[in-house]
Order: sequence, then structure tokens, then C-alpha cells
Amino acid sequence: MKTDTKLLLPRRIRVGNKRYSVEVIEALLDKQHVGRIQYAEQRIQLGLRNGQTNRKLPASEIRDSFWHELVHAILHDMGRHNLNRDESFVVAFASRLSKAIDSARF
Repeated sequence: MKTDTKLLLPRRIRVGNKRYSVEVIEALLDKQHVGRIQYAEQRIQLGLRNGQTNRKLPASEIRDSFWHELVHAILHDMGRHNLNRDESFVVAFASRLSKAIDSARF
């Protein structure tokens, strides 16, 4: 079983011909979500705390949010706007991606 003590995320990541910065901030104050993507700024932001409750988030939840926002970036790059707006699809796909990556052995 994975421990939840280490948060390992890239600082930058390339999706197609765009390079997104990955910023870990204290909290997303304007909403309860853990992360958000800003396409025009080519930025993924992830909060360490819930912006409404101030609850500290476990590293696993922040990592899952990173994969969720990355799925949005990939679908945006692919021009699959219908899937990108389908939050239930993005949640399901990102969850499976996160679990697959966590289980990978190199």
C-alpha cells in the first residue's frame, strides 16, 4: 500500500505543443476543488488545502487532481471539447490513469 507522505509532481509538463506550468498553492480560494487548469496561461494549479473548509488535503488527493487536470489538458489539445466538458468522463478516466501509474513498476 502506498504511503501518503510524499507529493511528487512535475514543475512543467508538455501536452502537444504547449508547455504547462504546475503550481502547488495553499488553496484555490474561489472554489472547493483541489485543482484547476487555465488554458490561456498554460497553467495547472493545485491546492494544498480545501479553499472552503481549510482542510489539509492528502498527497494522494492532490496527485489525483493533477492527473484530472492533465486529462483536461490532453482533451483540450485533441480538440475533444465534448469529452472535456463531460466531467464524469474526466473523473473516471483520470482515476483509472492515476491508479495505473501508481501500480506501474519500472
